[in-house]
Amino acid sequence: MTDVAEKPRPRASGVSPIQKAAIILTAIGPERGSAVLRDVSPSNLKRFAAALATLGTVTQETLDAVIVEFIEALATGGDLSGGADAARRLLGGVFDDGEVDELLGEGGKPPTVWERLNGAPVAAVANYIGNEHPQTAAVVLSELKSETAASILERLDRGFAREVVLRLSRAPTLDRRTSDAIASALERDFLSALQRSRTKRRPAELIAGLMNNISSEAREGFIAHLETSLPDLASDVQRSMFTFEHISTRISGRDVATLVRDIPEEVLLPALKFGQMQGSDSVGHILENVPRRLAERYVEELAAMEDVTRKAGEAAQIELTKRVLALHKEGTISFLDGDDG
Repeated sequence: MTDVAEKPRPRASGVSPIQKAAIILTAIGPERGSAVLRDVSPSNLKRFAAALATLGTVTQETLDAVIVEFIEALATGGDLSGGADAARRLLGGVFDDGEVDELLGEGGKPPTVWERLNGAPVAAVANYIGNEHPQTAAVVLSELKSETAASILERLDRGFAREVVLRLSRAPTLDRRTSDAIASALERDFLSALQRSRTKRRPAELIAGLMNNISSEAREGFIAHLETSLPDLASDVQRSMFTFEHISTRISGRDVATLVRDIPEEVLLPALKFGQMQGSDSVGHILENVPRRLAERYVEELAAMEDVTRKAGEAAQIELTKRVLALHKEGTISFLDGDDG
């Protein structure tokens, strides 16, 4: 296999360093990119937010060049879209709405502890207050949105939750000193620890986030390079990746129909056609696990389709696998090996 590092390196001319950072983090995706942003200073975050909001469409050539600079030599099958919505999606994985507004120049005051708590994972909040005194838990819940408080109550031990509800009926109006003390404790003991835990991302997960979004040729070349220089990291990256080829081994037959219902045919059919051209086992796995009449129609349409280009085929497969990962994160489908992909 040819080492991709031996190929001419494309250049990202006219792209500033902060724009390159925005491109890389957008390619990695909101969940993984968010963890990186938590270590960035507020001043640089504002610069990053501005760069991402004005990024617009990044061509394949520019994306190729930026990723090559990031991890030696990579290519991609599709374009990226920036803009204010992309900035909000990515920053929203790190900050609450008020913080995002401020970073994008759309807001004023930074969010309070209570606003940040409303945006924290419900399970984490429930685990934290479940170890506190019921009166403290009642005070905390009384400061949260009703729907958030209800979701937290559902996760608490039943007896503890009943005690909290009783105390909620008589939760006192907090004076400023008491409120500040509780908010300070939440910041110190919960929110700060939560933020630190979100930054503990393995390098392999970040690299895998890019590997999920590049061409198979570039991916194979990069993995081959890693296997030679850093074999342990190469194995870790491969375990963290999820590509079109993983559908046949990690998606159960019963989940295939759910997946297919969620994928537009203008994405599904080119992905399957290119998979056929490459002899992918995932094509057969999908066709064998959808309703018979639907499978027959797909087979007919695939036979009538002209061959798709590598760029179009891999772009469709990348879009399809993005949806697989989204469905898995939502809990709609599961992976056979139990990994997160």
